[in-house]
Amino acid sequence: MSRRPISLVLGVAALAVCALAGASGSPVMPSYLAAWLVLVALPVGALPLLMGLELAGFSAGPMAASLRRLLGLLPIAGLLLLPVLLSLGGLYPWDRGIPPRTPFAALWFTPVFFILRSLAYLAIWLWLADTFRRPAAEPGSPAAARRRSRAVLGLILTTVTSTLAAEDWVQSADPGLASTAFGLLVMTIQAGLALSAAALIAARDSSGRPGRDQRTAAAFADPILVLLAIWGFVHAAQYLTVWSANLPEEARWYLARDGALGRVGLWAAIGVMVLAVLVLVPRRTAGRPALLAGIALLILLLHGAEIFWLVTPGFRGAFRFTWADALALIGVVGVAGGLYGPVDRRLRGRVS
Repeated sequence: MSRRPISLVLGVAALAVCALAGASGSPVMPSYLAAWLVLVALPVGALPLLMGLELAGFSAGPMAASLRRLLGLLPIAGLLLLPVLLSLGGLYPWDRGIPPRTPFAALWFTPVFFILRSLAYLAIWLWLADTFRRPAAEPGSPAAARRRSRAVLGLILTTVTSTLAAEDWVQSADPGLASTAFGLLVMTIQAGLALSAAALIAARDSSGRPGRDQRTAAAFADPILVLLAIWGFVHAAQYLTVWSANLPEEARWYLARDGALGRVGLWAAIGVMVLAVLVLVPRRTAGRPALLAGIALLILLLHGAEIFWLVTPGFRGAFRFTWADALALIGVVGVAGGLYGPVDRRLRGRVS
């Protein structure tokens, strides 16, 4: 049996155990929501990066090719959103009779409108993914001009829809943090996940090819450092705003994510950022693919854990990684890995 069927069977089995646990009263849907958000972050984070590369004239490089591979996960993520849409009452306080903060929130957060918005986000992303999965058009051609125009429009649409999706899917599950920078924070996490995964794909594809692997690794070094810097700045600015304003609800939101595991995560994040700077900045190490792959894997794990840090403490009062988190992550990753091959081949056939 090949790896993909094994992955699919393992994923289905893990999700079945989660479903049985949920039927018996165990709260597993927060874990599933966090695991699903990790999955959808990969193609959604790849979209603005691809469109930026298109506008900058680098759509034919190894980075763009690797990011395009991630777009095949978007239809699978859309399919796996269904359990979330069927379990709104167990995830979002506004569907459990808890009154929203403002009259506008009472109108915005209704089950039907939430489902329609979620489907609209996916429809827009799938439309953009269908365009930017295709290889770049010949420079100067009418097709290239149309792609550049769609890239500009796509960046605007992705910014708006990703910000709204972050508010809907993540922030409204634990609405204690009323931050206008929350959407930007989630977008930097998504871009970091996508770029790290693309770096690992590029490192694997260029492994053993003299010269090419060094050039591929060096191409990812600066973008990874820039995204890490933006991500760290947004986190710091958001925290300092809450601290300086002495906002009780926001302070409770952070206190729920403090504790031993939260502090370990903070020091791990600082360590990854320092290590990335030390490894990727010097010219003598920036082109070593093994070092880049190691940094990319650490960033991938860091941002994946961060999504659980954002979502699950609102349901548990503290940040801790449970058996339900592990099962949900195995299930979502397993199903996505098992379905990716057929979906990717079908999409490639449509492109060609």
